[in-house]
Amino acid sequence: MVGTAAFAYKFWLYEERGYRKVILRWKTWNTVLISLGLVLVILSLVWLYAIFPPLAKLPADHHKIVNFEGTYKVMNPETQSLDEIPVKVKREQQATEVQDNVLIINQVITTTHALAGMELSQFGLTEVLGVDRSTRQYVVGYRDMERSGQFSFPEKVEKKSYSMWMPTAGRPLEADFIGEEDFQGLTVFAFEISEQDLDIGTQQGTGLSQVLDVVVDLKVEPVSGVTVDTGSVNAINIVPAPGMKMPVYISSLRFTDDTVADLVDTARSARSMLLWARVYGFWLGIGVGIVLTLVGVLGAIRTRPREVA
Repeated sequence: MVGTAAFAYKFWLYEERGYRKVILRWKTWNTVLISLGLVLVILSLVWLYAIFPPLAKLPADHHKIVNFEGTYKVMNPETQSLDEIPVKVKREQQATEVQDNVLIINQVITTTHALAGMELSQFGLTEVLGVDRSTRQYVVGYRDMERSGQFSFPEKVEKKSYSMWMPTAGRPLEADFIGEEDFQGLTVFAFEISEQDLDIGTQQGTGLSQVLDVVVDLKVEPVSGVTVDTGSVNAINIVPAPGMKMPVYISSLRFTDDTVADLVDTARSARSMLLWARVYGFWLGIGVGIVLTLVGVLGAIRTRPREVA
C-alpha cells in the first residue's frame, strides 16, 4: 500500500509539474497576443492621426502640367466683330519652397495657336501662388497678389458648395454641387460655377464698364479631390449703355483627352492609396488588434492555475 501511494504521489507530482509548464507556456502566449493586439491598435491610431496627415499634404516638390484646348474670340477693333482663334493652353505648376506650411508655386500659362503652332504671348501668364498644403486653399498675404478660396478641391470632397478662385473674375466664386455620376469608371461629383454680369471694372482706353459671364463645369473624384475633367466659358462684355452689353472677349476651354486620361489614372491611384491608408488599412489594423487582445484575454482567463488541494 505504501509503495502504491508513493507511486501515485510521484505520478501526480509529475502530472502537476507538466500541467504547470503547459500553463506557463499558455500564459506567455496570451501575454504576447495581448501585447501584439494593443500595439496594433495603438499603431493604427498613431498612423491615422499623426503619421499619415503630413504625408497627405500637397508635396513639397509639387509639379503638375495640364493641357487645355478650345477657342478665344477677341474683338477686332477694325471690323468691330469677334475674331475666333483656335488655341492650345498649357498650365504648368512647379513648387519652389515651403514657408510655414504654405507651398510657394510658380505657375506658367503658355498659349499657342492650335493650327499655326506659334506662341501667342499676349495670352501668356506667369504668376506665383501661395497655397496651404493641408487645406489646399490660397493663403492671403503670400506672393504676387491677394488670392482666397480653393486652389484645388481638398481630399474627402463633400456634397456642398466650394469657394474657388477664378482668375478672370479676380475673386473666388461658388462651385455648387449638382450631382453624382459615373465618369470613365470613376464615381465623380459634378460641380458648376455659373455667374452673370459680374462687375470686373472698366475697359482700358474707353473707360466703359465691364461685366463677366462665366460658366465652369467640374468633375471631381471625391476621395482624392482630383478634378478629372473641366470645361469653361468666360465672356467679358462692355456696357456701352445701361441695359446693354457687348462681348469683347470669349474663351471656351476644356481639358484635352490626354490630360483627362492622365488625371483619371491619377485619381484612381490616389483613391486606392487613400482608402487603404485611411479606411481599409486602419480598420484592418484595429480589427486584428482587437481580436488578438480578446483572444489573449480569454486565454488568460481559461488558463488560470487550478488550486492544489
